[in-house]
Amino acid sequence: MIELLKQKIAKIKDTATERSYYPLLCAFFEEYAKSNALKLRNPQATPEETSTQYEHRIGFPDITIRNGNDLIGWIEVKIPQENINAEKFQEQFSRYKESLENIIFTNLREWQLWQWEEGEAKKMADTSFDLTDINNASSEEFEGFLIKFFEGRAYQTRTPKQLALALAKKTRLLSQQVEEALDKSKEDSDLQKLKETFEKTLIQDVSEHQFANMVAETMAYSLFLAALEHSRRGNGTELTLTNAIDYLPTNVPILADLYGLVKKVASTIPTIYEATRLLVDQLNASEIERIHQKLVEHKPGEDPVIQFYEPFLKEYDPKEREARGVYYTPKPIVDYIVKSVDWILRNKFNKAKGLAEESVYLLDPATGTGTFLMSAIQEIHGNIKKENDSLGDEMVAREFNRVVLSHILKHFYGFELLIAPYAIAHLKLTLEVERLGFDFVNTKDDADKDNDRFKVYLANTLDDPNKPPAKLFGFDSIPQESESAREVKKNVPILAIVGNPPYSNFGRMNRGEWILNLLKDYKKGLKERKINIDDDFIKFIRFAQWKLEQTGQGIFAMITSNTFIDGITHRQMRRSLMDTFDEIYIYNLHGNSRKGEIAPDGGKDENVFNIQQGVSINIFVKFSEKQKETIVKYCDLWGLRGYKFQTLLEESGWGLNATQWKTLSPKDPNWFFVEKDTTVDEEYEKYEKLVEVFPYYNSAIQTKRDALTIQFDESKVQEVIEDFNKLSVKEIRAEYNLPADGRDWTIRTAKEDLRKNHPKIVDVLYRPFDIRKTIFTGKTKGFIAYPRTEIMLNFLDKDNLGLFTKRQMQGVSWSYISPTKNIAESAMHFSTPSNPHLFPLYIYNESSQSNLLGQENRQPNLSSEFIKTFSKKLGLEFDLNLQQRIQRENEESEHDEVAGRGKKYSSIRWDEYAHTKREGEQAVKSRPSDDYFGPEDIFYYAYAIFHSPTYRSRYAEQLKIDFPRLPLTGDKKLFAQLVRFGNKLVNLHLLGENPFDKSKTIFDEPEKWGIKIGGAKPENLTDWKVADVHYNEKDKRVYVNKGQYFEGVEKEVWEFMIGGYQVCEKWLKDRKKAERSLSTDDIKHYMKMVVAIRETIRLMADIDYTIRKWPIE
Repeated sequence: MIELLKQKIAKIKDTATERSYYPLLCAFFEEYAKSNALKLRNPQATPEETSTQYEHRIGFPDITIRNGNDLIGWIEVKIPQENINAEKFQEQFSRYKESLENIIFTNLREWQLWQWEEGEAKKMADTSFDLTDINNASSEEFEGFLIKFFEGRAYQTRTPKQLALALAKKTRLLSQQVEEALDKSKEDSDLQKLKETFEKTLIQDVSEHQFANMVAETMAYSLFLAALEHSRRGNGTELTLTNAIDYLPTNVPILADLYGLVKKVASTIPTIYEATRLLVDQLNASEIERIHQKLVEHKPGEDPVIQFYEPFLKEYDPKEREARGVYYTPKPIVDYIVKSVDWILRNKFNKAKGLAEESVYLLDPATGTGTFLMSAIQEIHGNIKKENDSLGDEMVAREFNRVVLSHILKHFYGFELLIAPYAIAHLKLTLEVERLGFDFVNTKDDADKDNDRFKVYLANTLDDPNKPPAKLFGFDSIPQESESAREVKKNVPILAIVGNPPYSNFGRMNRGEWILNLLKDYKKGLKERKINIDDDFIKFIRFAQWKLEQTGQGIFAMITSNTFIDGITHRQMRRSLMDTFDEIYIYNLHGNSRKGEIAPDGGKDENVFNIQQGVSINIFVKFSEKQKETIVKYCDLWGLRGYKFQTLLEESGWGLNATQWKTLSPKDPNWFFVEKDTTVDEEYEKYEKLVEVFPYYNSAIQTKRDALTIQFDESKVQEVIEDFNKLSVKEIRAEYNLPADGRDWTIRTAKEDLRKNHPKIVDVLYRPFDIRKTIFTGKTKGFIAYPRTEIMLNFLDKDNLGLFTKRQMQGVSWSYISPTKNIAESAMHFSTPSNPHLFPLYIYNESSQSNLLGQENRQPNLSSEFIKTFSKKLGLEFDLNLQQRIQRENEESEHDEVAGRGKKYSSIRWDEYAHTKREGEQAVKSRPSDDYFGPEDIFYYAYAIFHSPTYRSRYAEQLKIDFPRLPLTGDKKLFAQLVRFGNKLVNLHLLGENPFDKSKTIFDEPEKWGIKIGGAKPENLTDWKVADVHYNEKDKRVYVNKGQYFEGVEKEVWEFMIGGYQVCEKWLKDRKKAERSLSTDDIKHYMKMVVAIRETIRLMADIDYTIRKWPIE
């Protein structure tokens, strides 16, 4: 049989495509499956209909092998001339083996078998057998390989987690097929029409990737719910794509309609159809009854469905999950919020039964999987049991059934935008009420049509409630869901709102005119250049505020990002909330790893979610009559995650008053919802605002594609330019592994920008002490998304200094100040919660030419009011061209010295303040310029002030909320000394390349550096390859790999922070990530960094010693 196959293959020409081999291979695999070795009854080998010669696509495996309806595996074929280990095939192979549990990769000469073991892909066999060589040796090993393949089967799962992981892998493949098919489809194709349908009825402006996910998730979760029901009443039949619709919940018709829509389109596209069949195969190979039972049975405090949904989400598309900003809320948090709402209803709204009171209309506007609604149901059941336990279980069950029928199914609402969690929410809530004793048959027996289902609707909370949804002929249930939600928004008197809204901006779907207009109330009078209050969680807070204003009273309790409680741009938001609500409770759970938060006792502080952003539980209470003053209560909860959960569990059992609240008194202008140390507020607020010293400023550049747009050397940048000129959009995406295009950056617009706008390769300050190369054209949303052209032109081919700082502090101590002489990237300082800004010292006119006197056409970026104030306080006159005055003095002094008359002036400015004259030492005439100060003096003075350790610690609270303020001294000597310190610091931080100071620095004297290199190159590594970055405190060594190191690096130098980064470590780890080896120039650069930081530490101590007294006088 094998020899016959080889003879037939030998007749195929070398120029043949993969498809030429399919008929022979399909026939061979079918015959071999029937042979004595296997004896399969009904083997079928089916070629994939759309497969072509390799291109940048994933497609579907070339051949699918089944035995009747039972799936066996797949074969991916390449032509014999190709190397199956070639780089160009690896993305395709990786996706297949991660999604398919039994697959062969072959070029008819080499054969690899990949199968799953415990849900993970492993190479189970690897053999050489050349079907193109009729003289090949024994086929015994090859036949063993084939038998191992035919013994493979669909991955059998027995637990919710196992099924979730397996189903996620196959759903991901389906999503990839949909996205590829969409990319190739015409505008009038069924797939494009389906996308338009989703946009009209669910999500506007959905991206292709998001749409593909929606289609895949619709099929996966519809089939999962169908499989659960099929296990109960399928009578031994197999689940199929055709009969699945019969097992979907009839009381939620939208699921059947969505499934029908997607199935119709899938049946017309072979790759999508085959990928969809994989989901059915997986479900049929799983122990669904056992899985269903595990979802029903759970201990108190557990959320059993999360055993399925969370692993699915994590495996399926973790990047999209992060982009959505959606995270499962741990049960202790949910219960604390729900029990607090129940307590407030009983104690402040006279609702004796709390959530069980039929006048309480409850809404979760970001329902997710229904966790909060489930907790509310459990709270009601627990209270019923507590109140009726003495009457027996039958009375408890009867009362609970009555409350479900007359209240929960009629007055508990949820809105969810995404199909997967929507489906899970209905499943979870149904399973939970059934577990607690409710039977949905009861809803059919009564005459009330308003309690046939849970009122969880597939709808966008933030859509305009005054705008009816678009009609969809033949699928009325889809717009009807949105219409039902709209009715709730407009007319239902919601009294309590709970939930965990998404934290981030999920594309453009939540940028509707209605919600953006409501957000304007949070932006009134801010006078900010950039107002960062467009995150989704803020929109949900604003929605809840609006809805309770419509009701006239109520509570909303949510866990959200805690950025709004003390963000400077959120001050009007806080004021608005205080105007609306009578009582506000902020339970700050902290956990911000970006800030490096540490508990007050010095212990570790952990987030309650697996995210970096800190969070808080926020409860807002509005009474029917506004109280005279809004009461704001606050509490911190620090420590490990387990401790926080335990604390919340304990406190929730005793009501809201069990939490140790402190009363705050928020005040104008910031209205902070946190405790603040205000002891030096009055002192600090007298200082000059940085924006009133340097009035012209802006954010630094934002590329949106750092890995592509910023490179280590010019040759690599030139390579990028060449690739963008010659490669297609698809080829560029594959070559540089670029993610999907976004709103602000696309490959197409980047290509067009480089073609039209004369790209220029320039230096960019990317991280502290880290100058790299980029391409600058100046076009917004071009190769660089936001080049900030107007401000950056002041640094391109011009002498300038810029002060780089940020508005809100991140980290334990303030270190957000750096100089630059180049354009700079926004992540030069760690950019959360606010982007860094660049304050140039000089503003150049559009014409960069010098005038007839040789003077540059530039003006200092200093406000006239500030100059006037500081000049008066110092008793010095401001001179715009002070450097030219000093230059003339230097020339006069040199001329006199040459003429034998001695130095006319001191060699340094402000000589009388520099040092004490020894007795008998001849005095040198002070310079006339000592009565003046100039732009650079102000820059250096500010830079020295901002490096005072006392300044940073004394005003730590104030530095968290706004740009640093500048205290002004009236002491000429102190001013002169601080200018000198600042000058030295700038020289150090620019590594001796200050455009306004060409004097010698320590960098010109390597013998004073106090650092050396040592060690031997490890085997199997290139010389100075950055592979293992670590610090040895005893030897004062920084290792770049296991052998080579820098020696002479003190601990305080190694740990020194600039802009939120541990600089000495960060610089090396970035190069480790890029798999770089250090050149001679790199080694010298790192040594200079160490010297600069060591000297900075010394100068910072000198600055503090010199200032002596605060506030500065």
